[in-house]
Amino acid sequence: MNTYEVLMKEFSFSNISGLNTEKCLSLDGLPGSAEEQEELSVASELNPEERSVLAALVGRLLDEGSVHEAGRVCRYFSLYHPDMWVVLRCQGLASGEINPEAQEEASEALPRTSITTSPSLSSLSSFVMLPPPDDDVAVQLHRLVDQCHHGNNYCKQVLGLYQLSKELQCSFSEISREEPRSVLEKLLLSEQPERFKKARAFIKAQGLSADTVAELVSSAVVQAHLASTQELQPERQVLRPSEGRDSLVQLIKLCEDPNLVGVKVLENLSTVPLRDVNCIVELLIVAHDCFSLTCNMEGIVRVLQAARHLSHTFLAPGEQYSLLVRLLTGIGRYDEMTYVFDLLHQNHRFEMLLRKKVDTDRRQSSSLKTALLDYIKRCLPADSEKHNMVALCFSMRREIGENHEMAARTQLKMIESQAWVVTPDLKTSLVKALGLLKDAAESFSKDSCVRQASRCVRTAKLVALQLHFLNQGSDLRVINLQPAELLRTVTELPRCYQVFVVSEAYGYTPDWAEVLYQKVILKGDFVYLDEFRRHRPLTSGLFEDIFNKLDGAPNAVTANVKRLLTHCDDTYSRYRLAYQQNLHDVTKTMLQDANTSSYLKDRLSS
Repeated sequence: MNTYEVLMKEFSFSNISGLNTEKCLSLDGLPGSAEEQEELSVASELNPEERSVLAALVGRLLDEGSVHEAGRVCRYFSLYHPDMWVVLRCQGLASGEINPEAQEEASEALPRTSITTSPSLSSLSSFVMLPPPDDDVAVQLHRLVDQCHHGNNYCKQVLGLYQLSKELQCSFSEISREEPRSVLEKLLLSEQPERFKKARAFIKAQGLSADTVAELVSSAVVQAHLASTQELQPERQVLRPSEGRDSLVQLIKLCEDPNLVGVKVLENLSTVPLRDVNCIVELLIVAHDCFSLTCNMEGIVRVLQAARHLSHTFLAPGEQYSLLVRLLTGIGRYDEMTYVFDLLHQNHRFEMLLRKKVDTDRRQSSSLKTALLDYIKRCLPADSEKHNMVALCFSMRREIGENHEMAARTQLKMIESQAWVVTPDLKTSLVKALGLLKDAAESFSKDSCVRQASRCVRTAKLVALQLHFLNQGSDLRVINLQPAELLRTVTELPRCYQVFVVSEAYGYTPDWAEVLYQKVILKGDFVYLDEFRRHRPLTSGLFEDIFNKLDGAPNAVTANVKRLLTHCDDTYSRYRLAYQQNLHDVTKTMLQDANTSSYLKDRLSS
């Protein structure tokens, strides 16, 4: 707008309130069409060019919403303008000055040369709905809105205010005389099911500035939180805490620039008494929400600075730890607010963070969990108790399992670092490690971590086996074995199942030929062999490997060799192995046995 336009607007007659009377909005005295003026013997002194210029001026004034001034122009110059008649008919219908029955005939006589605007496309579409069939005024207003060209937005405003007056149960005249800000506040205070949607449409239709809306919203926020903290519950509030955070966000978004709401909320902080520190906390959270909606980092920094000052100056010294937690979780910027973790830890109130119910709809639960774990890892690395507290709070079963498993392996490492001497402390450490491994396996299984759970079970079996030996008075060591020690250890184990426990724990594949040679051939432990057969087959290859070790065996083991051969199911392999070991009595018996002789003769002949 240039300087000339500014001056013209400043000195315009439209700014003189004495000229903007109710009479200007009445149809009485408004010039009619040329035919009506002839009937009334009213002569117009305007030539066609002047009439065209004035008609354009009136149309522009109607588009700008300057209805009073447009009416004065028509009256001063006896100018008939069809849209002027439509606009004033809308005004008269809504205010009750015109009977809708009489208006119906008049509206049908109006020329339909203007554009058609569907109510569903208007800026008031959220509450300018299709009128109920029993509301004749609304029906007529809709029809006039469709007929109006210049001043169409004004007609929509009239229609919107009329329907709004019905919903708010007040007269159109009353609501039209009020300031738009006051009407908006009434709408927000109402119990309308879609009050925010209707409020947005009203703001757009009335052209309310962002600053005006921000002032209303910020004032409503402060009043609501002050009333809540002072336990003063008025009958109605614009912001109702019971409706949750969604209601707050919708209220903030009524302003096209949420930053303005945040700025005004921060400005209003100075009006809140320091004794209402919980109200200050809530207002800081609201201001942060406002700035976060538009990623206004400057505003966010202001909130964070105010939050830090409040925390160190009032909350922590006043032992307002619950408000400290509320401030942290409400703002939700944990990386920038680790000082709150420090304050809670220093004052032994860290567990309050875990008792705090975080709004999971804001996805804060995951970010708080991550922030807590990072803080403990960075600042309290040796505090396993707090780590477990956090893990349990957030049902972090896998992390709990990892923590238990790490603690168990630490116990085993401590045992390894000392000389292997059977003492009560050794047994106590093993029992503790066994308990940790069981807990770890359980936690992993609850989180469907099958591989980790199986690993803990295998190690737990190994520790249990070690405790079994110690309780039996044996000092045989099966934990913390090096690869070179495994074969010697498994050959010393008295039972076959124990070999399986050790081999599974270390991921080791035993040399079963050597184990069976030691146990069965040299020691004659055929119970061990029977136990082995329940878990593994005695293959021809395994017999071959065992018999390859007989070269240096003492003669006293011949009986054991013969007995072992009876377990070889492959007839030819049994015969061949007996022949190689010069067990002629065995080969002779096999050649004479009716069950094997024919088969062997066929094989030997070929």
